[in-house]
Amino acid sequence: MTTKSYDTANAMLVLRPFAERAIFVTLQNGLGNAETIARTARRVVAGTTTHGVTFVGPGEIRHAGIGETVLGAWSGVDESDLVRLRDLLADVGIVASVTSDIRTELWSKLVVNASINPIAALAELPNGRIVRDKHLLAVLDMVCREATEVAKAEGARVDYEELRHRTLLVAKRTASNRASMLQDLDRHRRTEIDAITGSIVRAAERHRIPVPLNAALYALVRAREAAHHEASGPNVRHQSL
Repeated sequence: MTTKSYDTANAMLVLRPFAERAIFVTLQNGLGNAETIARTARRVVAGTTTHGVTFVGPGEIRHAGIGETVLGAWSGVDESDLVRLRDLLADVGIVASVTSDIRTELWSKLVVNASINPIAALAELPNGRIVRDKHLLAVLDMVCREATEVAKAEGARVDYEELRHRTLLVAKRTASNRASMLQDLDRHRRTEIDAITGSIVRAAERHRIPVPLNAALYALVRAREAAHHEASGPNVRHQSL
């Protein structure tokens, strides 16, 4: 599954004929994709990846940073399925590992995404600039700390210092990459802020954990989306890649 998170449900309507005989794999951003897919498909693999890619034009992308890829069983698959998928990815040069705790990995990736994407999108800067600017780095630290507390409350086995280190490493490895959220705003398209930062804000509300910075970034990105939509007019249909 390679759609934006908000298109997963519609994609599954089209893919329903494969629901019983195919293994569905999601490496998408945000939370909720695996659950959405599993409502239709019998066998589902969930995973994360931090490879950085910049959309150049139709049919053309630039690989802007090497990252880690992790796979885990979500429903209806066993370790042999994961190993086979891992080996298939290795054959095309994508190194992947297998985990027994994919929910922790999904939350870890979510914290990394939430700590980079909204800041890069609003500052209109490539990922590497965030860690070189002391003021933006301070914002990143606070976002990461808030999000980590929420992840812990949701049962993820995460540590703030480890996730902060992982976030900085991803930003440095993809230094020249314009985050996907920034690319979406550049093209006046809908972002995945609801599945990323929105997931943190909603979980924080459930656990009564204050996340003022994540809430502010969520509101600001949503406002930018709304402004672009209004400027484009009601007859323009926003599509995702």
